[in-house]
Amino acid sequence: MVKSYRPGGVGMLPAAPGTYLVHAYFDDNQVELIKANIIGWQIGAERGLTPLVIDPRAAEDDSWNVIHPDGRVEAVDGHVWENVDLWIDELRRMRRAVA
Repeated sequence: MVKSYRPGGVGMLPAAPGTYLVHAYFDDNQVELIKANIIGWQIGAERGLTPLVIDPRAAEDDSWNVIHPDGRVEAVDGHVWENVDLWIDELRRMRRAVA
């Protein structure tokens, strides 16, 4: 088992039902969304939140995105999109700009 060296939390909060950690994977112009149910939030010593999911590998990356029950997508850096479609559109634009 791989050890995690993330600092321990100072508390936990339950997540609202319908809250998901989401990753988008592109194959040409097709996109596949992989969602993991967030069951809680770990509160870090610096008051940051880390999603608690069943598969800990889903939250290994520090650049995660969350789908909230109202459909908003929020990035760990504070960017917010009104819905998944707008988030995916921006990801597509960024991919085209790099290519």
